Amino acid sequence: MVTMPCANAAYVQHPQFERSIGELRLAGVNVLYGEGGFMRDQPGQEQPGDYPWEMALVAVREAGE
Repeated sequence: MVTMPCANAAYVQHPQFERSIGELRLAGVNVLYGEGGFMRDQPGQEQPGDYPWEMALVAVREAGE
């Protein structure tokens, strides 16, 4: 399973966010977040065209091999 959270800098400040990322990784989920994955945007920077879709698709393909 692969996930790439799309969250801005204000959202990721909530303490539950990092705990959730950690729990997902402990469960074996490939979480593409942080260095080498999706990097958070500043609030109000809604730029869906900049979302690294190809990175997510490659990870899903690799997970299926």
